[in-house]
Amino acid sequence: MRQRGKWPLLQALAALAAMNGAVAEAAGVAAQSNELERNTSPIRNFAEFIPCVQAVRIAHEDAPIIDGDLSDPIWRRATPIEEFYQVEPVEGRAPSQPTRAYILFDDRNLYVGIYNYDDQPDQIRRSQMKRDPQLSDDDAVRIYLDTFGSFRDAYFFGVNPNGARSDALIENNGSFQDQWNTIWRAKTKVVEDGWIAEFAIPFQSISFDPALEEWNFQILRTIRRNNEEIRWSNIDRSRRRIDMTNPGRLAGVRDVESGIGLEVQAYVTGSAAYDWETDNTDYDLKPSGNAFYKITPSLTGSLTVNTDFSDTGLDARQVNTGRFSLFFPETRDFFLQDAQVFEFGGRVFQDQVNGLPFFSRNIGIVSGAPVDLIAGAKLSGKLGPANVGVISTHTGASEVAGTDGQFLSAARLSVPVLSESKLGAIFTHGDPTGADNSAVAGADFQFKRSNVFGNGTLYSDSAYIQSFTGGESDHMIAHETAYRSQTWNTTLRFRDIGEDYAPELGFSNRTGIRRYNANGFRAFRPENSFIRYAEIGGWSNYISDRHGERLDQYFGAFAGGNNNPGDALWFNYEHGFVNIQEPFLIAGEVPVATGDYRWNQYEVELSATNARAVGGGVEVRWGGIYDGDYLSIENRLSVRPNRFIELAAEYEYIDFDMPSGQIGIHIASLDSVIAFTPDMTIKTEVQYDNISQAFTFFSRFSWEPIPEREVFLSFGHTALIDRVDFPRDFRSQGSSLALRLGHTFRM
Repeated sequence: MRQRGKWPLLQALAALAAMNGAVAEAAGVAAQSNELERNTSPIRNFAEFIPCVQAVRIAHEDAPIIDGDLSDPIWRRATPIEEFYQVEPVEGRAPSQPTRAYILFDDRNLYVGIYNYDDQPDQIRRSQMKRDPQLSDDDAVRIYLDTFGSFRDAYFFGVNPNGARSDALIENNGSFQDQWNTIWRAKTKVVEDGWIAEFAIPFQSISFDPALEEWNFQILRTIRRNNEEIRWSNIDRSRRRIDMTNPGRLAGVRDVESGIGLEVQAYVTGSAAYDWETDNTDYDLKPSGNAFYKITPSLTGSLTVNTDFSDTGLDARQVNTGRFSLFFPETRDFFLQDAQVFEFGGRVFQDQVNGLPFFSRNIGIVSGAPVDLIAGAKLSGKLGPANVGVISTHTGASEVAGTDGQFLSAARLSVPVLSESKLGAIFTHGDPTGADNSAVAGADFQFKRSNVFGNGTLYSDSAYIQSFTGGESDHMIAHETAYRSQTWNTTLRFRDIGEDYAPELGFSNRTGIRRYNANGFRAFRPENSFIRYAEIGGWSNYISDRHGERLDQYFGAFAGGNNNPGDALWFNYEHGFVNIQEPFLIAGEVPVATGDYRWNQYEVELSATNARAVGGGVEVRWGGIYDGDYLSIENRLSVRPNRFIELAAEYEYIDFDMPSGQIGIHIASLDSVIAFTPDMTIKTEVQYDNISQAFTFFSRFSWEPIPEREVFLSFGHTALIDRVDFPRDFRSQGSSLALRLGHTFRM
């Protein structure tokens, strides 16, 4: 039912407007903030502003100690970076606090030192200690490395004043894959005039093009109490902070070592599983491992054997209230490594995944049930000017899913064209269920042009995909053109999916349709106001069958914005029409008959920034649905009493009251984090919904004594709770305990 075509756009814009604090960087030798020259008037035109810094080479034996202290004499050899500008709240204005950064490298590591001056050190926000924190809720500093000159993809490394590290892959200037982790070091220290961050990023932890004279590079700091964002480059608030369209340049990084280019991750997992219904206990001792070999500095070969996914968290609980299957994103580390190489279609699949030709979650998971990944090989990186991604795996048989072992493969190739665009192809082979002999072939063109109609950006992405499954062949065509600026914005989309289109290694939940989307909105950024950002706009979504008969049609309007701290208020209206051609059951229980249905729905969303000790929000949606009434209430609460403890609770109630029946759906989750240090945490997830009646508890202890070593302990419990007798009727199903020890060897 949730066909709200505007939502991904709204979420991205709200996230941009609510940019929360992170602290910028500067190494240094006790330079005082009043020594830094700062302008007070905004600088408006940054279209051609491309700063460049020369990294200074040092001997490995002279490398700085990574301890959050920039007093090491070696930092004096680096050229200081001092020219930073606000993006929020006033684009182009000098920051409220100065920042100084330094770049060094030796044959093994890139070193970044950042001195984040602050004349109110007691006001520095540092509420989190866990790995991969929500940096937007704290003061923080981030660095971005585009080591292939793509202007679309990048490595991300960030840290808050507690030393809590975050790393991620940025794909196509839009996708932020923070499930990705690699080996690197960072230490921080709060001092009397601010705070200091030191980074050491091994060249073995990233891939790069050794022929590049300059890497694309960005430094970004946020000061949370002002909701202030400071950048070294890309001084354009119409572009998200993960956008690498107009980055600075890092020059001089060359002739570096990656050893022999071999990395081996060795694990051994001991586990026990108890079945409460049969009173059986199974024990298992499972060795596993991954190997990565840099064939060249920019091309990596990977091998996984008996892959262990015991550290993967729970999927967000969802209940299907509509006609089409749900999408669950990939969360497993092996498939997230170099995931940006397999990105296809650009903006076409950014928030509409129907028709996706390759979805790695189909490897090792069949019909929602996990199957063993016996072995897998992957090739990813750059071969000449081309980006290359190839993966081939062998999965085991599954009694639960009723499948035999399968060989599953995918390949992706793309090359840069024009100045900011790329052209590519994708191929897949295999069916996870083994039911058919399946293959997919596709091509895409991703066009981008900056500085159009002033400082706006024009995007135009297209994709064509052909599937070959069980003797049937069919296609999908998709296109999006979008214009983004600080004022006027618009998007046009088209999608044509054949009836027999079936990408068995991809994701498709509705075929035989043509879909047309459009939206437009006007953004406002009033100065000297309590409102930081506001927008008003409209959208439409029209779906027909491939003969032109109307199936669904939605249109609506929205308005809202954010205040200076980052709190938000949004109003939305939707008019819907659907032509139900096959009856279905809402949540598997309440029938919806064939026929035409029309309705109006309204929504109010109020959220308080999680940068406070207590944050959260409420979203209420109400109106008609299928000749009945609809009500949805979603509540979110976040509590951080100190930097060691974090609690997050979500509760959603959805009510359908229709002539054919009534159902109330309850979905609840509770997450907690206890972080003893940035490298030692206990994460616990609890979930329940009254439709599946499934209760799930999963707790994970993780400790990295050193970046190369891991101790992981997990405990899980599943049960059924009868929704009529909740919470009294608690019937345990299974419990599991696993201990995994791991070490990474680099040669």
